[in-house]
Amino acid sequence: MGNAVINDVTDMSGLIDYAWSHAIISDKVYDGIKKNCDFSKENQTKACDVSVEGLLKSYNEIDIYSIYSPICLNKYHHTPLSTKLLVAPRLLTRHDLWHSLPSGYDPCTEDYIAKYFNKKDVQKALHANITNLPYPYTLCSNVIRKWNDSPNTVLPILKKLMLKNGGGLRIWIYSGDTDGRVPVTSTRYSIKKMGLKIKEEWRAWFSRNGQVGGWSEEYEGGITFVTIRGAGHQVPIFAPQQSLSLFSHFLSSQPLPSSRF
Repeated sequence: MGNAVINDVTDMSGLIDYAWSHAIISDKVYDGIKKNCDFSKENQTKACDVSVEGLLKSYNEIDIYSIYSPICLNKYHHTPLSTKLLVAPRLLTRHDLWHSLPSGYDPCTEDYIAKYFNKKDVQKALHANITNLPYPYTLCSNVIRKWNDSPNTVLPILKKLMLKNGGGLRIWIYSGDTDGRVPVTSTRYSIKKMGLKIKEEWRAWFSRNGQVGGWSEEYEGGITFVTIRGAGHQVPIFAPQQSLSLFSHFLSSQPLPSSRF
């Protein structure tokens, strides 16, 4: 399981704490959200909306999916940007500003993809858009808004998988530690909510080049939490070597290296 929203309540709490601890939002915005927002409720107060708007404005000039990466500057040269990834708690997606936050890892990769898939010859070759839709292709469409057909939490699913076949299935949950959208704080809060017993304490793991690849902790029942050092939301793009090590060790049922060489 990658950088996915595990639980809406802990996801939002972790997102706010991450933004504050990484000096993205002010004390005023942080305190306002903590005071005025109840993430367990569907409807929020006007004061909460104002505070969340402050959070989104703070992220408006950087990439929430990789807070230390540069953003695509095409929009400053009058070239339209593609829409960002939209998966988020409804507390965020109901704000128009959320749908315009910058993201990208080239940092203009999304623009290249949008231009390519909007070419008529490409669509013809792919047998796509045969109905001639009146709007262009985007990575995540804004056509469908306020989509509610999703659970607020997948914690019950994780618990069910842990009991599968008596002994449980191996589940590795990983997070890039520069991802502000599904930050390590959110994942840690969600895992903590499960009340799992620690099997192997928090430790560093090492990549093939001898550098720290991240940190990990293993729990009773088959769950391992792994962080990838210096990676954003789409981990393999930022840390291909660490991603390969993570994937290969998972497939071979081997723990991540605990020493440099």
